[in-house]
Amino acid sequence: MKKMLYLLMMSIGMLFMGSCQKDEVLDLPMDGKIKLAETSLPTGEQLSVFADKALQVGYQNLYFQVKKNGLAVKDQPLTFAPIMDMGSMAHGAPSGNLTYQSNLEAYQGFVVFTMPSGESGTWSLKVTYQGKEVEIPVDVTAAATGNTPVKTISGNDGKKYVLALVEPSKPKMGMNDLVLMVFLRENMFSFSPVEGLALGFHPEMTSMNHGSPNNVVPVSIGKGQYQGKVNFTMTGDWRLFFDLKLGENEIAKDIYLDLLF
Repeated sequence: MKKMLYLLMMSIGMLFMGSCQKDEVLDLPMDGKIKLAETSLPTGEQLSVFADKALQVGYQNLYFQVKKNGLAVKDQPLTFAPIMDMGSMAHGAPSGNLTYQSNLEAYQGFVVFTMPSGESGTWSLKVTYQGKEVEIPVDVTAAATGNTPVKTISGNDGKKYVLALVEPSKPKMGMNDLVLMVFLRENMFSFSPVEGLALGFHPEMTSMNHGSPNNVVPVSIGKGQYQGKVNFTMTGDWRLFFDLKLGENEIAKDIYLDLLF
């Protein structure tokens, strides 16, 4: 009888431990993301910066986690700005305001890196928290060979624009979501989303000299984002052509971004 009771207690204990271990695995809001940096803020809190993947030229989601005494901090003023230091000059890049995501216990935003780190210069993220600043160096590599996910152009109106491909981030054969972001470069550090554009769009497989059917021209969904569909009939090198019009004014024609998969 005592042996049976002992075995029963052991079984319950093991079930309890297994349950705790499962809970610990589930309680990892940033699990699967890459930690880019960790530093102490001037106010004493701990700041960790995460991304979905190693940073490359193009559109990237970023996550800023602030903790005090091991607990996540929210509802505090937190901003960031990407800075490229080129020695004799510096410039920024398009980025999005941070919003707190309770399921991640972190502030989420985005950045569009327009060039890689290297001999030309280095990237850092200037983070401002409760009025105090800290700069976090980050390394940005070039986009994979055959891919051009971002481009800066001069429009027919004499203004500078930045086009960035958001989706497809993992292109596949067949129909894919297509999301493009367009920014106006107001100065070297200010990039505003462009609303109200009418886009033209068609994809071409340049090496095979053909396009694809059933594509959906992207339309505005707000905040400088334009959503449509692109149909890749086979894997390989694809060039996405865009025309940009604002009212009756043609800003640019046949501007392209490249995908190779």
